[in-house]
Amino acid sequence: MQLTELSIQSQNPFVRDYINGNKLIGPFFDYGLNKEDWEIRLNDLTSRTYNRGALADYLLDYHRKFRSKRMNEAIERLRDPASVAVVGGQQAGLLTGPLYTIHKIISILVFAKQKEKELNVPVIPVFWVAGEDHDLEEINHLYISDSGHVKKYKLAQPHWKKSQAAKTELDADKAEKWLHGVFASFEETEYTNDLLAHLQRCLRKSSTFSEFFEYIAADMFEKDGLILLNSGDPGLRALEAEFFQQILKKSDELAESVKQQQEFMKEMDYSPIIEGASQHANLFYEHDGERFLIEKGDGAFFVKELDLKWTRAELHDLIGENPEAFSNNVVTRPLMQEFLLPTLAFIAGPGEINYWGELRSAFKAMGFKIPPVVPRLSITFLERHIEKKLTERNVELQESLEKGAASKKERFFASRVPSEFTNSVKRAKEKIESIHSSVRSEALEIDRSLEPLLMKNAGFIQDQLEFLEKAAVRKVEERENNILRDFDKIQTSLRPLGAPQERIWNIMYYLNKYGPDFLEKYKELPYSFQNMHQVVKL
Repeated sequence: MQLTELSIQSQNPFVRDYINGNKLIGPFFDYGLNKEDWEIRLNDLTSRTYNRGALADYLLDYHRKFRSKRMNEAIERLRDPASVAVVGGQQAGLLTGPLYTIHKIISILVFAKQKEKELNVPVIPVFWVAGEDHDLEEINHLYISDSGHVKKYKLAQPHWKKSQAAKTELDADKAEKWLHGVFASFEETEYTNDLLAHLQRCLRKSSTFSEFFEYIAADMFEKDGLILLNSGDPGLRALEAEFFQQILKKSDELAESVKQQQEFMKEMDYSPIIEGASQHANLFYEHDGERFLIEKGDGAFFVKELDLKWTRAELHDLIGENPEAFSNNVVTRPLMQEFLLPTLAFIAGPGEINYWGELRSAFKAMGFKIPPVVPRLSITFLERHIEKKLTERNVELQESLEKGAASKKERFFASRVPSEFTNSVKRAKEKIESIHSSVRSEALEIDRSLEPLLMKNAGFIQDQLEFLEKAAVRKVEERENNILRDFDKIQTSLRPLGAPQERIWNIMYYLNKYGPDFLEKYKELPYSFQNMHQVVKL
């Protein structure tokens, strides 16, 4: 493997200005990313207290199923009052979901190691599994290659309720059939059987979407001491109950703070992405296995769909009695993370950078500061045969990552269709239509009822000319097929569906093709957090 870096700008103005260090972004965050900021953040964390013992006890109990000495050792380090955490999270996608989830975990691990060395304190990597998320349509599929085309391949398991990923049961038979379908899209290699067998073992141990994710991730990163914190686990709620009540107490202040921060963002010509925060209590209530957002108004809190209504005091008591019924939303998840963990840094994707910028006032309302937000590593895997095709077809690597190869393909194809032929067909269509128009006019003088037939006849003649043109174009396609397919392969590998590779493809394709050593080498590359796009040449 070889690592190279490119400068690729984000299309989101807020993210772009944040990454480039634009001073306009300063009012949206509490820390920068300079050396002195890390010392300040570390000092700020030492002035706070955390329920480290209870958190470590809970995590040890939760991680018992992984049977990992390294993970348990990492959890024990959390008891140290000097220890801090590097945290990032993602939804519990099937087979770990898009590549960016793995890139984020790598980012957490690499950054934690760097900061432990620089600051000389224990820095623990923590991955926040979004098990409380109920948007299953975002995690119930992968994209696979089907005869060279990118295809969305869903797990054929219906979901009637808005249930949390941590509580949504997997249909074992359907999931295994789906898994075999994924591997049928791969080229069989010497690693295929072992990888498939391992994933089947993970599946058999899993009863829910999030468990399936966790068993795979735990195995992939067990040696690295990665801690998994499943936000949808009912056992975590006992630690969260106190803060749920604080959120409830300050729900009006929280809602107003987010509203004001978003208005400020708009004044700065940026676009907020959090919706409806001012009308919500920013907590979910679970009933009969389904999540419902709690709304507020006229001094009361309610769930319209269930015809439930509480006073603030009633809801406060209910949280204390039954914390398992409550969970965070997009506003309170970062706040809960700050409450539970001594977070040195939060590793964020582009969308998260934007929405965390909307929360500074919300953090302040709860007595917190936003931890330093570090952009995750953005990575593209460049396979050798694709790199060769880039050279052969004269496509720049940066162009292929930013725009793909489709436009280059179109220009190449257009150059192979003689312009004189295209112009001749165009002139023929125009001349014939002119002649036919005169004939139609004369025919209509005889009988106006002939008009539909005449128009159909005109269309038929034009269709025949188009048929002739398409037949000739098909011959060009056949003659240049190998070159055109090369452009398609570049596009499919590096910018599938017009999106960055990391948003579409899954890590299992690469593990199947290159074997388990692929992951170990990928982990150990000399990544830098200089906000450059990392290209890993395979």
